[in-house]
Amino acid sequence: MLSACQSTPPVTRAPDTTSQPYEISDSEALPLPDTESSGTPSFPADFLLSDSSDDFRLQQAVSLFQTGNPALALDMLDSIEDSSLTTDQRTRKRIMQATILMQAGGSLQAQRVLAAAAESFQPETLAVFYLMQAQVFLAQGHTADALTALTRREQFLTGVDAEDNQWLLWNILMLADTDQLQMIRQKDLPESLSGWIELAIAVKKNGPYSDVQPAVNNWRIANFSHPASAVVLDRIIGETGTLVKPKRVAFLLPLTSSYGTAASAIRDGFETMNNDQPASSRYQVRYYDYGRDANSAALYYNQAINDGADIVVGPLGRQSIDSLLSSTEISVPTVLLSPPSDDQSAAQESLYQFSLSQELESQQTAQRAWLDGHRRGVILYPQTPIGQRMASAFSARFTELGGEVVSSQSYATEEVDYSPAVRHLLGVDSSEQRISEMKNLLGGKITTEARRRQDIDFIFLAASNRNARLIKPVLDFFYAQNLPVYSTSRIFSGKLDPINDADLERIRFPDMPWMIATNVELESLRTFLQGAWPYRETSYNRLYGIGMDVFSILPRLQQMRKNPQLYYQGLSGNLSIDENGTINRQMLWARFSKGTPTLLDQQLTYQGRFSEKRFETYPAIAPAAGQ
Repeated sequence: MLSACQSTPPVTRAPDTTSQPYEISDSEALPLPDTESSGTPSFPADFLLSDSSDDFRLQQAVSLFQTGNPALALDMLDSIEDSSLTTDQRTRKRIMQATILMQAGGSLQAQRVLAAAAESFQPETLAVFYLMQAQVFLAQGHTADALTALTRREQFLTGVDAEDNQWLLWNILMLADTDQLQMIRQKDLPESLSGWIELAIAVKKNGPYSDVQPAVNNWRIANFSHPASAVVLDRIIGETGTLVKPKRVAFLLPLTSSYGTAASAIRDGFETMNNDQPASSRYQVRYYDYGRDANSAALYYNQAINDGADIVVGPLGRQSIDSLLSSTEISVPTVLLSPPSDDQSAAQESLYQFSLSQELESQQTAQRAWLDGHRRGVILYPQTPIGQRMASAFSARFTELGGEVVSSQSYATEEVDYSPAVRHLLGVDSSEQRISEMKNLLGGKITTEARRRQDIDFIFLAASNRNARLIKPVLDFFYAQNLPVYSTSRIFSGKLDPINDADLERIRFPDMPWMIATNVELESLRTFLQGAWPYRETSYNRLYGIGMDVFSILPRLQQMRKNPQLYYQGLSGNLSIDENGTINRQMLWARFSKGTPTLLDQQLTYQGRFSEKRFETYPAIAPAAGQ
C-alpha cells in the first residue's frame, strides 16, 4: 500500500467480540479552548499596555479590550490620528492593535501593523515591540524573522530578562529541523544570531539526547565574544542532558472495526514518515488493535506499557478514551486522538490531545470573518449534533470578538430542496409576506419583488461537500450572491473536481497545508512518499496528514507544552500546544475559484521543513494547479 514501507510492525489483535460498534464521527472533536487567552501574546508582567501618561483614548481602548470588547477597542485605536500622539504612544498603539489582531488569530494583519520600524525611544516599549514581532512571525512559521526580532530585542534587556530572551531563542532553534537551520544560516543574519545557529547545529549533530557538554564547550572557545549568557549555556547542558530519547511507540487503534479506514489512515501517515528515516533513527512501533470493543482499550494500554512503550498514541474515539482515563493511570506521554467526554486530561501532565475538530475550525472561521471586517452575519447549519456544535462554536467566538449573529437556521442533511431553510434564513419569506399583505391592502395595484434581509454582511455555511453543492446555488437564487460565504474544511472533499464544485464559487474555508498547499515540497511528499495510497483524494487524507504530524511532533511534546508561544510548522497546520496539552492547528485559507481551491494568503503557505534537494534524483513533476 505504501511505497515507502519496508517492514510491517507487529499488531496485537483484539479478541472477537459481540460488542456494538461505538461511534467515531465529527463529534469526536477537541473541546473548545479557552478563547479568552487563545492567541493573546504573553508580555512581561511589568509591562502595561497603557499608563496614566497616555492619551485618554489609548487608555479607553485598553480598557475596552481588557473588559472583553476587542472590536470596539480596535475601532477606537483606528480612529486615533498618529499626529496627535507622541512617538512612544504611537508605538504602544501599534502594539495594542497587534495584540487584538493576534487574539483574533490575525497574525498576517498584525504583521502589517508592526511592519514599519518602531518609533519609541523607551527601552521597555521597544523590548515588547520586538517580542510582539517575534510572536507574530512564529505564528506564521517564519522562524528566521522571529529569531531576528528576538536578537534585536535583546539590546533593550538586561539581567534575567536578557537570559529569558536567549532561552526563548534557544527553544525556537531546538524546535527547528537541522535542514531548516542550515537554510536559515544562509540568510543575512545578525552576527550573534549566526553564532546561536552554529551552536544549535552542533548540539543537534551530536544528538539532543547525548552529552552535549563537549559541543557547547568547544563553541564557547570559538565564540568567546558572543553575548550568550553563561547561565543559559549551563542550562542548555543541564536540561539537554536530562532528555531521554523516545524509541518505542505504541498505537491503540480500532483497526478491525467499521472505523478501520480512519484508523489505518493515521497509521499509514505515521509509517510513511517513520520508514523514510535512516534505519537507526526509526521508532520501534507496535500496533494494538482493540477492534469494536472500545472498553478494551485500557487493557491494551496497560499491555503496551508492560511491553516497554515510551510513548502511546491513541485511542481513537471518545468511548475508548473515557474508559482509559477512568480505569488506568497515565504513566507515559500519551497522545489522545479524540477528546474525552469531560476535561479529565487537563490536570495530567503526560496527556495530549491531537485530532480533527470541526468546532475548532468553526472558531477559526469566526475569527476570519471578523478579521475580514464583517460584524453581522447568519448561520446555516445541519440538524445534527456536530452541526449544532459547529454553529454554537462559531456564534460564541464571533460574539466574543464583538460581532453579532443576527439569525441562524438548521436544515435536514437528507433534503434535496433547501429553499425553505434558505428563504427563512435570509428573510425572503418575510419579504414575500409583506408584499402579499400590501397587495391585499391596496387591491393588488403594486408591482414589486421580494428581497433578502439587508442587515447582514456574510453567511457561515456549516455543510459537507455534497450538501454545499446543493445549498450554494439556492443562496445565490435568493439574492445572496453578493454575500461572502464562509465554511470549514468539510466543504472540500479532498479531490480536485472543478466541474462538480463549480457551484461552490467564492466560498472561503480553512484546511490543512497537506490538503491545499501546492508548492514543490508538498507535491514531492505526495508523489514520492505517499505514492499510490488508495484514499489520497478523499477526506481520509486529512487523517493521513495527522499521522505524519504525530511522527514529527512526538519528540517535541514537552518542549512545546512548556512554551505555548512556540509553533511547529506541520503538514496539518502550524502547530502549538497549550498548557492543557491540546495540540492546536492554525490552518491555511482558500477560496473556491472556478471550482478549485485557491490559497488566499500566499504569505502563509507551507514552507521550509523538507529540503527540495532530497528529490533532485527523481523526475521533475508537473507544476501544481491552484497555487
